[in-house]
Amino acid sequence: MQPGCLPLAWGVLLLSSLLALLGCSGGATSTEQGSYPLDFCVVSGNDFGEDPDMIPYVHVYKGTPIKFCCKPCLPRFQKDPERYLAFMKEEIEALAKEPKP
Repeated sequence: MQPGCLPLAWGVLLLSSLLALLGCSGGATSTEQGSYPLDFCVVSGNDFGEDPDMIPYVHVYKGTPIKFCCKPCLPRFQKDPERYLAFMKEEIEALAKEPKP
């Protein structure tokens, strides 16, 4: 290796490692950051803030993001998505009717 190439190689390695970490970290989507209207899983009913180790899973169904408490809830949702979407719509409408502080 030529002199001066080692620092460049380390810089490239560091930059590519940082980019890989950012790309794989599952950076918070707008749904995860608080714009999702419900604070619980529509399949299991589990509250998202209940378990600090919970890693919510977001699935987009026909353009609508659906947030689950875990990936195993997805197959249950897929068996009857219209049922869960109707439930979700009812819950969101109920939230909209609540007085805001």
